[in-house]
Amino acid sequence: MPIDGITGGSGGTFKSNETKVENQAMDMGTETFLKLLVTQMKYQDPFSGGQDMGDFMSQIAQFTMLERIIKLQQTVEDYATQQAPVQALNLLNRTVEVMDEYGQLHQGEVTAVRFADGKPLLRVNGQEYSMQAVQRVEGSVSKGDSASNGDDV
Repeated sequence: MPIDGITGGSGGTFKSNETKVENQAMDMGTETFLKLLVTQMKYQDPFSGGQDMGDFMSQIAQFTMLERIIKLQQTVEDYATQQAPVQALNLLNRTVEVMDEYGQLHQGEVTAVRFADGKPLLRVNGQEYSMQAVQRVEGSVSKGDSASNGDDV
């Protein structure tokens, strides 16, 4: 799940609203599908030879698969959201390359991590950047860390 930077003004709000609109559209699609399904069942001819029933069962299977994919997507997004703080804290004292809102690359050490609305912000060269702004990560924090110099994120 993308994490918005603080320099984008209302960027975080826009992303949240965008996700809500997508979810509402999906809910409306689900409701519409169910209404059409009930209407089809209501007016279906039971003596039609089963042709309509095959299409009906295919639609049910597709609908079930769609619901499962949506649930899987929500689970993955929730997991990514839960892991963002851990990933941000792992960047502390590491050299990173970040892109600012103007597309300029800046390199420096992550000296602090702050959380705003549950989203981590990295302090690099006195400026705060979102995790999404990170382009490269160099070096490792400790000798036991498996990351090597020049690791890309």
